[in-house]
Amino acid sequence: MKSSPQASPSPLATAHVYASNGLDIVQAARDAAQAIQNPQALQHAAAAAEAVSQHQEQHHAQIGGAVPGIPDFPPVSDATQHLDSGTGGAMRDPTINPKLTRLRRACDLCSRRKVKCDDSNIPCKPCRELGADCTWERETKRRGPPNKHAEAAKAAKRARLEIATVGTSASPSPQTAAKTLMDISSDGMLDAESIAPMPVLELLVDDFFTYIHPLAPFPHEPTFRHSFANREDRSRPEFLGLLASMISALVSSFPRSAREHLKAQHSTHLFPKAIVLVEQCRDIALLTRGSKWILKQPKTLDDACTSYFLGLAGAYTLQWNSARHFMAETLILIRELGFMRPKHPADLPTFGTDPYSQESLPFNQVKDQIGKRLFWCLLLGIRSMAQLGIAGADLVIAPSTPSLPYPAYPENVDDICVLANEIIHQAEGTVTLLTGFRFGIDIYTTMNGVVSLELAYGMSTLPWNDQRILLRDGLIAAKSITDNLPPELQLAPQGEDVLLLAALDESGLQYVPPAWPNAQPSHDVRNLIKTQPAQRRRLQYEIQKANIFLSQLATRSYFVESYFNLRDVHLAEEEANPVENRSVEEKALQDEDDMEIHSLMAAERELIVQNLLEVMGSISQRNMEPNGLSLINKIRQVASTLLNNSNDRKGPLAIKSEHALSQLIDILIKMEKTGPAAASRATDPTQMTAEDEEEELAHWADLREYQMRFAASGGFAGNLL
Repeated sequence: MKSSPQASPSPLATAHVYASNGLDIVQAARDAAQAIQNPQALQHAAAAAEAVSQHQEQHHAQIGGAVPGIPDFPPVSDATQHLDSGTGGAMRDPTINPKLTRLRRACDLCSRRKVKCDDSNIPCKPCRELGADCTWERETKRRGPPNKHAEAAKAAKRARLEIATVGTSASPSPQTAAKTLMDISSDGMLDAESIAPMPVLELLVDDFFTYIHPLAPFPHEPTFRHSFANREDRSRPEFLGLLASMISALVSSFPRSAREHLKAQHSTHLFPKAIVLVEQCRDIALLTRGSKWILKQPKTLDDACTSYFLGLAGAYTLQWNSARHFMAETLILIRELGFMRPKHPADLPTFGTDPYSQESLPFNQVKDQIGKRLFWCLLLGIRSMAQLGIAGADLVIAPSTPSLPYPAYPENVDDICVLANEIIHQAEGTVTLLTGFRFGIDIYTTMNGVVSLELAYGMSTLPWNDQRILLRDGLIAAKSITDNLPPELQLAPQGEDVLLLAALDESGLQYVPPAWPNAQPSHDVRNLIKTQPAQRRRLQYEIQKANIFLSQLATRSYFVESYFNLRDVHLAEEEANPVENRSVEEKALQDEDDMEIHSLMAAERELIVQNLLEVMGSISQRNMEPNGLSLINKIRQVASTLLNNSNDRKGPLAIKSEHALSQLIDILIKMEKTGPAAASRATDPTQMTAEDEEEELAHWADLREYQMRFAASGGFAGNLL
């Protein structure tokens, strides 16, 4: 029978609507035949069933389908109907077939046996008769195409569970970790918890801003913490990449901190060795970029900071190729973001103008200051690597020129005073976190003359007289930097360092494993610096102080050793090609000038030996360990240079201190893990045994004992013998 569009739907048509909500077509047709006498009631029932069906479809889409272990109930034919009339719910419409009172699916066993499941009671009758468990744990499939969002959420959850559970019997291999990361990334669910559990991650972020930020003062702390609290790791890939790179740099620089955090959370199996976490963070940072990141426009300051921290982590883990690659990448990004030819000759490069930004501000002070800090930090890193002899041709920052100048120094203010629309200048004489950073810039820029000449023509193209004057002037400039340090950044007077080191020992302060969710004990260093900002700042001053004096020692040593090496070349050339036309007066004058500078350099070499041992006796482990490898590299470079030179270059103090320097180098090599001590006792290189940890602490204890012996000796290296 046909009906017009205005006519009520036929019982048969209604039956088809009813059947589409989970009942058998044949049974629905039988119902329709029985309900011919009451089509209105059937229409009401069909409308109710349609509403319930739509509601359940929406619910399924939200939760991603059936949940294993929980029975899945198909759609019912009435919004008020319950599984059983005994549940207290409203009864079905009596015009509907009374046989269809329960729509619950069969239990697992009955489903497998293909028998009718009598589930008026649990366990059902067939299961009771067999004495079997009556369960509804099998997973059922929803009708229609799969919901891609729900499937992605379930896949990401499985991947996170795999990360959390793998390693209970063995540590995750790099291949497993990489596959897991790819699975998460493909599901679009990569976030901060892919790095570490959030309680651990929050503590690691605190550690970064306490220990790493004084030497690499970016990103902008208030902005970063706001983004971190708002979980922008879930919405901004650049932010997640930055977070991962920061943790990578922290863990590579201060591995014991990360291990203690993970121990407290019973998560050590995730990253039994620091290098595993370092590499996972690097992988996550690279995954956030994607395969076409190189074509991304525009790049951001977060991208540039990420590249720098990845390079820093590479250097700290002695992966020099990757370190140079990421540092070179940082330089390219800085040039893209602002280090370009200024519009006017008198202008300096800035980073606060972003033509792609949606901000209403024409110039962002936060971006400008962070860009300047990043540029200068990169320059210092490249100069330090050049002193160590590991900088490549791809790591070149051309000298500053009037047409292509360097950016101005960053403002000498703390992060909290840098706002998007203004910079609040602090009181005159305030020692900010940027004060020590700017002194570091002053030290390494004394190399500008030598670097410029090397890049242009090479030192050998300059006459020897000019070479030695250039090196002498650089040395004098580097020595004068520390004359203007504020008291907060000066070394303690001789003798007081013994009292300071003893006071630290007696204070009982130490790095206590996190007690989360409980409060930290009062003697924990982290608790102290978090509750007492002045103590935190004092610790940061000590970190900067160690870096300033060791950087100055390394730079002074660079000038002195360059002088002696070039002088040897000059003497050999002069012997091979004597100059016949010099007058006696000219020769005497040149010899007098040469002796003056030579005496200065020889005396400076003796002074470097003394200053190195004094600095080593003044820096506590608490202030050195967070930036351990950075400082250790500089110490070892200076000590090795002093020890390995020929005897004709060594003065009395250098010869007397040979044994002390040799002891120091042995300790530093063990701490760097570049010698025989690098081999772990574990069969798996990703594992770190208890003996390995004890050995690492023993190396720090050896350095501590070395420092105490020097401090107690009054500063004379001979007493260390």
